[in-house]
Amino acid sequence: MTPLHSRIFADGTEVLQSRLLADHHFPHAFSTRSGPGGVLFDLARLGESHLGTSDDVLLANLGRFATILGVDASNLSTARQVHGTEIVHGSQATHSDADMLVSDSPHGAIAVRTADCVPILLACPDTRIVAAVHAGWRGLVANAPAIAIAHLESLGVNRRGLLAAIGPAIGAARFEIGSEVADRFQASGLGDSLRTGNPRPHADLFDATIRRLLDSGIARESIDGEPCCTSEDSRFFSHRAESGRTGRHLSGIIGGVRRSAESKE
Repeated sequence: MTPLHSRIFADGTEVLQSRLLADHHFPHAFSTRSGPGGVLFDLARLGESHLGTSDDVLLANLGRFATILGVDASNLSTARQVHGTEIVHGSQATHSDADMLVSDSPHGAIAVRTADCVPILLACPDTRIVAAVHAGWRGLVANAPAIAIAHLESLGVNRRGLLAAIGPAIGAARFEIGSEVADRFQASGLGDSLRTGNPRPHADLFDATIRRLLDSGIARESIDGEPCCTSEDSRFFSHRAESGRTGRHLSGIIGGVRRSAESKE
């Protein structure tokens, strides 16, 4: 498991990428808050920015992120996220309530939004089918990663050959939780992902994600992305650190036919 590496473009836009996914020629990116010309790279849905970012700027930001992936903005699919376990095909995502997207198209990208929750990109080198998963504590308790992997398996993917890249999320030191949430972690088999805190316990979402992926049959050497805390690292938006008034990141990937991992400029 290696850290995601930073890629900074000439216009100042910074994204993070997984060497594992890049080595297998899957175009992908995890955004940061650094956008073109120093503009905050808020990638919220139109009309829904918690920073008050105008739709014109959001459209420009979304277009820039799509270009980095290698598609037109009209071919960047996201869904309305509800902290659930619904999974939809990228072509049906725009008007769907879902936290997991799947695709096998080389012409369209799928992406999930985060601002402390865990983004997970899954990819099958053999079938070229990919998935993007948004998993906060609710999604991890409900085992969203396992649900996504089971769905991919139903499409012909061998889970033993899957690759997974975990993006930036809030770290255990900053994610204090209540006793009721801790109880749900315990009841779902994630008790070992709880950490002692004062006065309340903390949850290690990265550890919980690793456990869910391993339990679902993904090999440890096929998981990329060491912990990177959105609340501590100034490169990222953090819902908790900024009391909800913050931007949104996108984590996106393209599947389909084998192609160069190099992004279009």
